[in-house]
Amino acid sequence: MFMNIEGATDGYALNPTLWRTCRMLAGTVRIRLLRCLHEQPGHNVTELAQAVGIGVSDASQELRRIQSRGLLQADRRRSALIYRFGADPQVRSAVPLLKALRLALAPGSADQDGRICAIAQGLGHPKRIAIVKSLIQGPKSAFALQQEVRTSFANIRRHLQSLSASGLIRRTGRILHYVPPTHPVAKALVKLLPD
Repeated sequence: MFMNIEGATDGYALNPTLWRTCRMLAGTVRIRLLRCLHEQPGHNVTELAQAVGIGVSDASQELRRIQSRGLLQADRRRSALIYRFGADPQVRSAVPLLKALRLALAPGSADQDGRICAIAQGLGHPKRIAIVKSLIQGPKSAFALQQEVRTSFANIRRHLQSLSASGLIRRTGRILHYVPPTHPVAKALVKLLPD
């Protein structure tokens, strides 16, 4: 049995929680590893560590984090694991997310790495996902959102700042609005929002 995005068991597929996938994507080192694998597929841990300037142990740990979200596949060749972009068939969200990442990591788009991290950071908490889902239904005040997601004023401010930096919301006076995304990763993540 596997856990689906809402935490219910599902015997057919694994769907990691969206906010955890976003937390993984919010790491700059992990985005650099993904970029390296996108631009030059088929590297082992040592080669990837050297390419992004980190230790082998750190690279191994970060690659396992990416793989746990269904975005990498590893093939054993002799004593080495060779990593490549590839969706885990048990992770429903992996295919659309990998497609979006391929677009965002296209050659010459290195300036997009920080944007990917900001978008992912925006959806990297269950309360922020709840806020976006609420604002998709219609504009609201920060106070209304605070009441709806049941959090403190300090926390709602922090969540709204992160969502604002992600580009998914904007403020007009005291009212907050959802901003339909144009970035491929943001579009893919919003489509993966749980019902």
